[in-house]
Amino acid sequence: MAAETDRLKLLSACTAAENFTKFYYEYVDKMRHKLAKLYLEDGKLVWNGNPVDGSMNIQKFYEDLPTSIHIITCLDSQPVREEAVGQQSTIQVTTAGFVTFKDRKYPFHQSFLITAKEDKWKVVSDVFRFQAVAS
Repeated sequence: MAAETDRLKLLSACTAAENFTKFYYEYVDKMRHKLAKLYLEDGKLVWNGNPVDGSMNIQKFYEDLPTSIHIITCLDSQPVREEAVGQQSTIQVTTAGFVTFKDRKYPFHQSFLITAKEDKWKVVSDVFRFQAVAS
């Protein structure tokens, strides 16, 4: 029975991650003025080593970046054990792909910790990093 429960949690985490990332990158690429809605009020972002605290500051940070187009080539997720997060539904989401800023394409990797709040997934922490390109 526990194995079936774990399998259902994994499937649920995968579905939630797919839906969340679809919304997330749509907001980043087309609706940055609404991006704060996807983060907890005290959410954290580390963007290429630059820390940003708080949902409104994160939104402002993204609004100051050039327009973007994200293409996700890899998505992975897994539920975080409820005992580790105070019985809160939480998922670790990892994406990789390419982002284009001003006609220049960069490979990137992003890792989110998302948690359920008021029946919506919210970002607790977010780490974005450009990936080095082998020459």
